[in-house]
Amino acid sequence: METLEIDDAIVLLLGAPTDNPTLRAQLSGVTRLEKLIFLVERETSLGELLNEDACFRPHNFGPFSEIVYRAVGYLSGYGLIEDTAVHSDSTEDSWEQIQAIGSERSDPYVTRDFRLTDVGLRYYEVLANNLEAAHIRELSEFKDEFGSIPLRQLVRYVYRRYPEMTERSLIREEVLGNEW
Repeated sequence: METLEIDDAIVLLLGAPTDNPTLRAQLSGVTRLEKLIFLVERETSLGELLNEDACFRPHNFGPFSEIVYRAVGYLSGYGLIEDTAVHSDSTEDSWEQIQAIGSERSDPYVTRDFRLTDVGLRYYEVLANNLEAAHIRELSEFKDEFGSIPLRQLVRYVYRRYPEMTERSLIREEVLGNEW
């Protein structure tokens, strides 16, 4: 197996098989996607295959990577993913976008959803065929476990496991309460 880049990890995560129909070839929210890539790097065997570091650093809302944001833009620009904006009941997905990269959306109740296109699905198949079946199974289980839990619960998990990534967080107390 050749090594993978961050954009490959995003495609593999989006395309990973799942039992949850709302996660098939897609994920909801840029904050969720970013936290999942952070965890993929650190908690899955796929992280060992990455030849590129996402360079996560502590920021206003925990681990943040400009590389992940750029990769999403590239994947969208090349027609591998659809980056859609949909209405949400929460402003949580806009936390990082507004604070970390200064790109304020006109409606904070909009979340970015990511879906593989037909071209993206074909690229996923090429990547997946070059991986061991165990990697795909692990990524599928990971996606099933973390892909649909409430975003605040995912952020709490990351904050508890990686407290060094919360040192600049504006929401640490809100997320962890008096745990920290």
